[in-house]
Amino acid sequence: MSDKSVNQTISISSHTIVKNSLFNLAGQIIPIIAVIIALPVLISYLGVERFGLLSILWMLMWYSSMLDLGLGRTTTKFVSELLAQSKFREIPKIFWTSASIQVVMGLLIGMFLYSVSPFIVVKLLKVSTHYINETKLSLYFISLAVPLILISTSFQGLLEAYQRFDLVNLVLTLTKLGVLILSIFGAILNFGLSGIVFLIVMFRLFVILILGFIDFKVCPELKNFSVDLKTFSKLLSFGGWLTVSNIVIPILTYVDRFLISYFLSAAVLAYYTAPFEIVQRMWIVPISLTMTLFPAFSAFKALEDQSKLENAFTKSIKYTFLILFPVVFIIAIFSADILKVWLGPEFQTQSSVIFQLLAFGFFISSICGFPLILLQSYGRPDLVAKVSLAELFLYIPFVSFLILELGLKGAALGWLLRSFVEGVFLFYFVFNYKIVSFGNFFNNTVRQLVLISIVMVLGIFLIKFFFTTFELKFVFSLTLLLIFALYVWFFVIDENERVSIRSFAKIKATFK
Repeated sequence: MSDKSVNQTISISSHTIVKNSLFNLAGQIIPIIAVIIALPVLISYLGVERFGLLSILWMLMWYSSMLDLGLGRTTTKFVSELLAQSKFREIPKIFWTSASIQVVMGLLIGMFLYSVSPFIVVKLLKVSTHYINETKLSLYFISLAVPLILISTSFQGLLEAYQRFDLVNLVLTLTKLGVLILSIFGAILNFGLSGIVFLIVMFRLFVILILGFIDFKVCPELKNFSVDLKTFSKLLSFGGWLTVSNIVIPILTYVDRFLISYFLSAAVLAYYTAPFEIVQRMWIVPISLTMTLFPAFSAFKALEDQSKLENAFTKSIKYTFLILFPVVFIIAIFSADILKVWLGPEFQTQSSVIFQLLAFGFFISSICGFPLILLQSYGRPDLVAKVSLAELFLYIPFVSFLILELGLKGAALGWLLRSFVEGVFLFYFVFNYKIVSFGNFFNNTVRQLVLISIVMVLGIFLIKFFFTTFELKFVFSLTLLLIFALYVWFFVIDENERVSIRSFAKIKATFK
């Protein structure tokens, strides 16, 4: 029997998923624009070394949230399931058990960071003598803030379970903007690194209070404090595997940079990182969707609504493909031209092929985000973690070999191949464990996507080998993109989606 509560069962429709994904997209784009504007100001007031140290301190505060034992996302999963089943009175048990673990973990991690701060400053960072004291004091402040940072993931996880991504992104965006504004404020007033970090820590405390207020408004049951040992075990079992993935995946993402510096030289690293930083922005699209899909998939599983789960999974992949494939196509054709205009002839020569390989690698990786999040939300985070661990042990020697043999192109090729192999395994697990039916997934729409992508890839090779002038490449590429758009309109998207697009176009026309 469902618990009586002032809550209502959360309805998750296609409209809800799209709306929340747009909130997530805005929540990522706005801070990126703000960072671009803020960086020159911070560098001018702090100087290069001090700004470099501040960026490391920012990173430490961000990365400490990854050490929450996966409990933020775990909270989202189990609360989503309870909401789907209308078991509202069990929500406090999940939330408060998760939050209690995070407070304890935060205190332990904070004490450890406090104790090793002198070693980090002097031995690891090798900070200049006149910046040692303020950097050390900054780390002390961060160590005090770790419990706040960790517990905020549970507060955020609860709102995501309730599908309140409007509130999540409002708070997160204001938090990121607040950190930048306070950093600029402290830099202009010459507060030093420790003064800036102190302001940020106080601001994070204020954010926690705001999140707590919102959570209690959204879920009044939270006033019933409850911690349970069985729940403790369940949360740690699920969250532990998420933690493995949270630690390993960033290593896989950035280890190639260290290997390039080690086997080649740090002097050539910029030719790799510049195109890498551009194509990495592709992840904004799948991340915006997967943040929304994680609680949605969890709810569909709890309700045993296989049809909605498969529909959301397939459509998310389709939309991501349709948004990103034209971008990859343009990069594949015009990578040299883009680099020449953006960074100059030297990058055009050194980074053109790297740009192309990474674009396809990140495109595949973007698609792989959906089986990854589906496996985690379905209760199999262990499979994702095991794939990541296997990659870690195999990828490092493999990409090292490619770097030694092919240089920077080898690193980019390694990234592409790793993304492909990872995708094969993740999709295999999704189909093999009957989470999604292969027959239902590989329906007419997906078959049409595969067909048009083959045609477009053949078009890329045709343009690369037979057209040398920019004008000819432009005309032929535009023709292919038009064919792609027409094919998608008539054979890939359905009538409901066409109606939605027409309605959106009419709305835009009325504002002209």
